[in-house]
Amino acid sequence: MPSWLSVASPDFALKSDVRVNYAPAYMLRSGQRKLIYDFAAIRRTEAQIVAPDDNAQPFLHPAYEAAVFIPFSFLPYREAYLAWIAINFVVLIWIYILLRPYIEGLFMHGLRWIPLGLLIGFLPIAITILEGQDSLLLLLVAILSYRHLETNERRAGMLLSVGMFRFQVLLPIVALFLVWRRWKFLTGWFVGSAVCGLLSALLTGLQAQIQYFKLLQATSRLSLWLFLRRMPNLRALFLAWGLGVSATVIVSICLFLLVAYLGVKRSGEEQFLLAVSLSAIIPWYLFMHDVSILALPLFLALARAAGRREWLQAAQFMAVLVGFSGFWFAQHSFYLGVLLTLFFLAKQGIDLIRPPVCEPQAVT
Repeated sequence: MPSWLSVASPDFALKSDVRVNYAPAYMLRSGQRKLIYDFAAIRRTEAQIVAPDDNAQPFLHPAYEAAVFIPFSFLPYREAYLAWIAINFVVLIWIYILLRPYIEGLFMHGLRWIPLGLLIGFLPIAITILEGQDSLLLLLVAILSYRHLETNERRAGMLLSVGMFRFQVLLPIVALFLVWRRWKFLTGWFVGSAVCGLLSALLTGLQAQIQYFKLLQATSRLSLWLFLRRMPNLRALFLAWGLGVSATVIVSICLFLLVAYLGVKRSGEEQFLLAVSLSAIIPWYLFMHDVSILALPLFLALARAAGRREWLQAAQFMAVLVGFSGFWFAQHSFYLGVLLTLFFLAKQGIDLIRPPVCEPQAVT
C-alpha cells in the first residue's frame, strides 16, 4: 500500500522502467531512429530528457514497441509515467472484461469485485503497473489469442505474435504448438511476427536491426547475477542452488517434453494454458512482471475448481496466487517464485489426466 500511495512522487517515476521505452520513442520522433540500439546514444538522450543515470539500460525490444510510446514522449517524463500507469489500469479492466466469461465460478461464492481485486493483488501484475512495465500488454494479447483458438486458429496465432516484444516468453508457446502440429496457429503467428519485424525495420532501417541482433548477443554474454536473483525462472533457481547451466538445460528440456506429452490430443485451449504455464518457467530471461501471463491459466483453474466446489484444489490454486505476494518482502529472492509456478504446472497436469467431469462453459 505505501508503494501505491507513492506512485505520484518524482523519485518513484525516476526509478521506473518507463524510461527504457520513453527514450527510444523520443528518438524515433526526433530524427534519431537509427540510433535507438546505440547504448551511448540512449544514455545521452535519457540524460537530456529524463535525468542522468549511471544504471541506464539499453533498449532490447523490437522497434515497433517503441512506436507505441511515441505519444507519451510528448509529455514530460513524470507525466508520461503517470499516463502509462493509467493506460495499464485501462488494460487491466479490459483483461478483466475478457476473462469474466471464463471465471464465472468465482462469482458464484462471493462478492463480485473479488476477481478484479485478485487481479490487482497478483504480485506480477502489481509490479508491472508500479514499475511501468509492458507485461500487461503481453497478458492481453495472450487472452485475446486464447479466446480465438476455438473459432479461428490463424487469427489466434496472429494475435499472439503482437506480443513478440517479449519474444523470450512467447517462444516456448510457439515451440509447443509446433510439436503439437497446430499449423494454422503457427501460420498466423509467423505472418504476424513477420509483419512486426518488417514494421521494426521500416522504423529504424536495416542497419539498426543488425545492430539490435548484435546487442542481444552481447547482452547474453554479460554476467547478470544481481538480476538473476530477481528472476523467478528455473535458470535462476538452479544457479542459486549451485546446479549450473547443464542441469538447467536438461530439466528445461524434460519439462518441455512432459508438457508436450500432456498436451497431445488435447483441445487447443487446454494446450494453450499448459504452454503459457511453461512459458513462466523455462525462459532464459524472465522477470517477475513477465509472470503476469500466468494469470490466464491460474485464474481459469481457480474459477474451474470453485465452480466444481472442489475447495481443496481451489485453496491450492489460491495459495499460488497469494504466495507470490510474499516476495514483495523478499525481492532479492524472486528466484524462489518459480517453485510456485512449478507447483501450479504440476496441478494442471494432474487435472488433465484425471477422469473428466462436466465443466461450466464460458458465458457469452
